[in-house]
Amino acid sequence: MEFVHASLLAGLAAVALPVIVHLFFRRRARPVDLGTLRFLKIAVRNDTRRRAIKRWILLLLRIACVVLLVFMFARPYRAEFAGGGSTGLTVLLIDRSASMGRQRDGTRLVDHALRELPSILARIPANSRVEAAWFDTRVEPMGASEDDGRGTLSRAEAPATLIGGTDFATALTWAGARCNAARGSGPLSVHVVTDLQRSGFGSLEEFAFPKDVPVRVWDVGVPTSANVAVTEVRPVSLMVPADRPTTVQASVLNARPTPLDHLSVRLKLANGGKVVDVPAVAAASPGATATVSFETPPLSPGLWQGTVSFAAEDDLPLDNARHVAIYAAAKPRVLLLDGAARDVAALGEGYFLEAALRLAPPGDAAADGPFQVAILPYTSGARLPDLSQVDVLVAADVAGFPAADAAKIREFLKRGGGAVVLGGNNLGPASTAQYAVADLSVGEVAGTHAARDQPFRVSEFAADDPVLAPFADPQHGDLRRLTFSGCTRVVPAAGVRVLARLKDGTPLLLERPAGSKRVLWWAAAAGREHGEWSRSRLFLPLVHQLVRGAAGVVGAGPVRDLPAAGEVPGVKQVGDAWEVRNLEPQESDLDRCTAEEFASRLGVTPATDSDSLVAEENKPGDESRTGEWWPWLWLALVVCWVLEGLLANRTIA
Repeated sequence: MEFVHASLLAGLAAVALPVIVHLFFRRRARPVDLGTLRFLKIAVRNDTRRRAIKRWILLLLRIACVVLLVFMFARPYRAEFAGGGSTGLTVLLIDRSASMGRQRDGTRLVDHALRELPSILARIPANSRVEAAWFDTRVEPMGASEDDGRGTLSRAEAPATLIGGTDFATALTWAGARCNAARGSGPLSVHVVTDLQRSGFGSLEEFAFPKDVPVRVWDVGVPTSANVAVTEVRPVSLMVPADRPTTVQASVLNARPTPLDHLSVRLKLANGGKVVDVPAVAAASPGATATVSFETPPLSPGLWQGTVSFAAEDDLPLDNARHVAIYAAAKPRVLLLDGAARDVAALGEGYFLEAALRLAPPGDAAADGPFQVAILPYTSGARLPDLSQVDVLVAADVAGFPAADAAKIREFLKRGGGAVVLGGNNLGPASTAQYAVADLSVGEVAGTHAARDQPFRVSEFAADDPVLAPFADPQHGDLRRLTFSGCTRVVPAAGVRVLARLKDGTPLLLERPAGSKRVLWWAAAAGREHGEWSRSRLFLPLVHQLVRGAAGVVGAGPVRDLPAAGEVPGVKQVGDAWEVRNLEPQESDLDRCTAEEFASRLGVTPATDSDSLVAEENKPGDESRTGEWWPWLWLALVVCWVLEGLLANRTIA
């Protein structure tokens, strides 16, 4: 329950008046013992009790009259009717973007916005339903849609931290949807409280707002602003080879009216107890953006996280630093199991794989090779070594594993290792159970599937998967050009994803997640059993992508560069990935627009005084609200007054 005039509830203090009167005029009789009347004591005592009861009832009726009279003037109403009924709708949008954290007269703009609320509410008809919401790049309604919007606004508190960008289109799209839902209930209107940041218009290609809904803008912004910001940080890659230097570039925006000279900018990165601090100097003319470059020393393996920042006083300190993270990936340690070793090395499965992984002829190794490779002929009688120093296990045409080796592989995968399995003629139906025991299974192995009239070709592949993404661009090589004379047919198990298929639908590449790493099956043999594809120019990059995918260092690696989207800027681990979130760059541009430009660019109808002003003779609180109780209170007051009069005439004071 709410009250139109809650201050009048102070009149309840008048309840004390009938109580005082009752106590002051209460009859105090002195008993006198008369012998001739002693037989009337019983009758008098009973009559006295009746009169006492009547006096208490009379007191309660008088108190009820006072309470009902006060409540009638305070005008209570049911809270659910404050936001409902067929009385129209007013939507109030309050900007909570990062730019609203600037100060004017020592107070944040968002706090100024809350101070404007009484003036705004005074222009909204009292019988109009009110819905309010905060907005930046997202919209967050204040309370449920059926709640009293006025009551919610009276309790509203400004967010302590403002980190979002500005998106007027998103806010007005939400408001337009609310107005469309309320059509037929009465007048519709929208109020926007904002600093009118020009960069907040965003993309307006699909934006549409009802032309018949007036929009009033309340400007709480600062007339002029001077800001310098780090708007972008661009590492060469979010994942770089470990123990090598890398380059990081940053963009510094000078939104001041004066030139920016010799601003000291620093890149600071940390990895455990190791710290990298690289200085640079930025200079830019007014309104221009300067690019600064940082050359890091060699980065040891692991996640390096930090900021590009500068020390200066301006209107928006939040954008004086921008977070960055770089993952320095150590060379994956690969153990290659050759399940079809030959006396002539070039005929074995491991020959081409070893050459591709080492970037050198078998037995040699390139100094800057991307992998550390060890090869093991895995034929009858061979046993696996200790896998604690292995990141990726590559099994090429391996028929199965003894129980002891299967246990080692299970433990290896449980520790976070990855695996790549390549098909071959050694794999048959009996391999299904042995691979399942080793936890390497992706389905049922059906044996060799040979091409007849035409060689097999790839018909489709998952171009969005990080392993195969480089092959989506024909300039880098098209997987559809590969040909195969056969492959190992595998019937995928539930939960296994098929990343590539041949034209007859046979799975060629299958994936099964294994924690942060993966188990990948490539159904074609790496030797010549299934064609000459190992001599294709795509063989080397494809093998590298398979091994990197199994190691979990494919694509951009575990680092994800994301907009703030309402999250606090910084670097945070989410699962096996690290998310880097920063303020939207356009929020650093503090140029303002006018209310007229706001209406013109968004295509909305500006509100006029006749749309929302309340006449002086019809001030808020004078109108009748839906759900008011005063008619019932008046009826109850009349009933109590009549009963009080009837009872008072029959009660001896």
